[in-house]
Amino acid sequence: MRLVLLRNSSFLAATFALGFAVATIGAPVWKSILMEWNQDAFGELTYRCDHAMRAHMIAKQKLVANPSEESVREVEAMEIGLLDCQNYDLMRKRLIRWGLSDNELSEMSLRAIEDGAGSLQEVVRVHEIRY
Repeated sequence: MRLVLLRNSSFLAATFALGFAVATIGAPVWKSILMEWNQDAFGELTYRCDHAMRAHMIAKQKLVANPSEESVREVEAMEIGLLDCQNYDLMRKRLIRWGLSDNELSEMSLRAIEDGAGSLQEVVRVHEIRY
């Protein structure tokens, strides 16, 4: 009886150790696969949201500098473009739920910006905030 309990305990300990090892090794592999599978879609949403926010900011600056009915309509049109940011945010939250961290999502965003940029000036333009 005692031998059976010892054998069961050893089996449970070995199973736990194997599960822990697989989880420890598997987590980075899972995250890498998840990032690779979603890079293109996430990159496209990152670009669209960035473009929508930039266009909205420029339209608001034009409205402040030169208030007119046309400027108001332009701001309203740019606000509709901000729906792309909602799609970006939904995908970001879905990827967090699947296990990616903010740092990994930031890396995906940077990769998307670098892939879309043809030169250093384009990278600077994307990161630059103008008032």
